[in-house]
Amino acid sequence: MSRNARSRRRRHTSPLDNPVIRVMTAASAVILIVLVCIGATSLMPQIDPASLEPTATPMAGSPTPVPTPTPEPTITPTPAVFAPFGAQYGHGGENLIPETPTPEPTPAPTPTPIPAPTQAPTATPVTYTTLKKGANGPSVMKMQEALIELGYLAGNADGDFGAKTQSAVVQFQAVNSLSADGIAGSKTLTLLYSGDALPASEAPEMDYLLLVNRDNKLDKSYAPTDLVEIADVIPAGVLKVKYKGTRANRVATEALYRMLEDAIDEGIGSWQVSSAYRGYSDQQALVDQSVANYRKNNPDWSRERCLSATYQTVAPAGTSEHMTGLAFDITVPGVSFTGTQQQKWLHEHCYEYGFVVRFTEDKQPITGFLAESWHFRYVGVQAAQVMVYNDWCLEEYIEKMGVK
Repeated sequence: MSRNARSRRRRHTSPLDNPVIRVMTAASAVILIVLVCIGATSLMPQIDPASLEPTATPMAGSPTPVPTPTPEPTITPTPAVFAPFGAQYGHGGENLIPETPTPEPTPAPTPTPIPAPTQAPTATPVTYTTLKKGANGPSVMKMQEALIELGYLAGNADGDFGAKTQSAVVQFQAVNSLSADGIAGSKTLTLLYSGDALPASEAPEMDYLLLVNRDNKLDKSYAPTDLVEIADVIPAGVLKVKYKGTRANRVATEALYRMLEDAIDEGIGSWQVSSAYRGYSDQQALVDQSVANYRKNNPDWSRERCLSATYQTVAPAGTSEHMTGLAFDITVPGVSFTGTQQQKWLHEHCYEYGFVVRFTEDKQPITGFLAESWHFRYVGVQAAQVMVYNDWCLEEYIEKMGVK
């Protein structure tokens, strides 16, 4: 190359032609622009954000904005079922479709206050004065009237507490599961006047085969429910009752009456009942009296020995058949009964009327009692016939016949 050509090339070369210089120049320009912007921002006035909110009064020269109208909702009438076809679409008149009535609010029911339960006052229990045999007056009359109404006492209320009234009280107590002692205490009278007492017509049926012996003892409170005074059923011309007021079961007493009438018709008379119904306390009194007699006649005997001797002939309280009202001690006035024609006739015919000779010598090991020819027990005609034909005592009959 010539010298001139190299000189011309050297004269046309620029610094910007160098790449390094161009990059540095561009970076310097960017830095300059950033510095200018920062400086300009620092020089601008600060604007309060609250001033940007719209004010009630528009600024002068600013256009007033026109509010956009809110479209009214289109009310579609509720068509009535009776409106003509098309009325719901506005055809046929606006009055054909009734307005849907706005239901009136249903008032909430006012709750009725529930009154607090009133506690019933506690009734003061009424107490009654105890009445017993020998008493009299208005209180006895009131008691008799109640007994008559319930069927336990016959006749009129006379205000005298006699033997018949006592018998009625005993029956009332027995039927109503009270202690049958014949004394009208507060418990007896309270039930009698309560309106809840059982009448005599609802008395339980008597068990004529009731077994009572040393192994089958009756409770102290036991009392038969249908007792009558024997003298009220059997006339004195037929039977003498040794002790006034002696009572017995009604059915058994009526059977005794028929039996003695037939004996009299056959020429066998002069009959006496020495004992019939005895309560628990009556039986205990007999035991105590016998023990006293043994000690009197045998001073060197102990009470236990006297009691043992007594039990050979007197049943302990609760083990005597007399407590059932179904047993009779039949005798002849003033004469020892064993061996009399009366004794022989009864032993031969008593079963025909429902009676048996309860304690015989040959059955003593079974019955536990010595022979008593005067002691007759009512068991009913059918049972009496079976027992006599088979030579059974009551214990054997109950066992062999399976009686419960």
